[in-house]
Amino acid sequence: MRMLPSPSPPPPPSPPRPASRGGLGLGLAFLAALGLGLASHAGFGAGGPGRDPQVGRSFRVPYRLTDTNHFLVRVRINGKGPFNFLVDSGAPALFVATETAAQIGLKPKKGQFWSPVERLDFEGGATLKDVKARVEDPFQLVGMNALGLPGASIHGILGFTILARFRLEIDPSRDRMTWTRLDHDPADPPVPPQDDREGPPAELRAMNAIGPLAKGLAFLMGKQPEEERLPRGFLGLEWSGPEAGGRVRVDRAVEGSPAAKADLRAGDEIVRINGRSVDGLKAAHAATAALRPGDSVSLVVRREGAERTANFKAGEGF
Repeated sequence: MRMLPSPSPPPPPSPPRPASRGGLGLGLAFLAALGLGLASHAGFGAGGPGRDPQVGRSFRVPYRLTDTNHFLVRVRINGKGPFNFLVDSGAPALFVATETAAQIGLKPKKGQFWSPVERLDFEGGATLKDVKARVEDPFQLVGMNALGLPGASIHGILGFTILARFRLEIDPSRDRMTWTRLDHDPADPPVPPQDDREGPPAELRAMNAIGPLAKGLAFLMGKQPEEERLPRGFLGLEWSGPEAGGRVRVDRAVEGSPAAKADLRAGDEIVRINGRSVDGLKAAHAATAALRPGDSVSLVVRREGAERTANFKAGEGF
């Protein structure tokens, strides 16, 4: 019988190649971080004793669609603001412009990549505590602000590590998004090595050069005028109901708000606001859209079959 030769053993695996320290390596690292965040997102909802009390609650967050078709929302950082932030799910984290950070005293500790933010408040009532921000001027912000393209100053970007804590519902035909708080804390993107932070890769340096170029163009062409944004009056009411043709009920009067001090309560049915009938959320928003801090508010509600009137002053909102 003829013997067949034994198969040769497979060659040993090649050692892994070191990751590039250039722009591509950083880009892949950010993508890996986003993948980790998405994987952990699939298992959200376990909850526990330390669970955020806002988990499961929905918030109606006003937004503005800029001239460049970007969504802007108003944010307070550590109680200071409000500031205009882009909603950008493609950004890996929370970015705060350096000028804005200096204005509010936000800066990283020596040798740290991230700056701790104690509190992040969004117009509409949503709040996040103990999050991380990167103080930096992405070239997109520098360029758009220099030319005034959005029609409003942009002070930062709400990226994945912030937006992934909510389920977002966006209807461009309405003036508010719906953000529902999830029981999920996404992972932070990886931090570049210390030597990479001191000298960004050539690709990134080239992209960052767009910002100063836009500033030069703005000097020659002139900056687009910004639309004046006045602070909104604050009632402190959370309500729900159909957009039209139905009852609007109070879900909650925020503790310490003008509405709470006027004894408005959950379950009250809103009948009129400053003499205007309310037959849906659209009418309620229209009746309060022009309110400014200090304006008088007369709000008629129906409680236990009887109407009552609450008169108070609007507080200062975003």
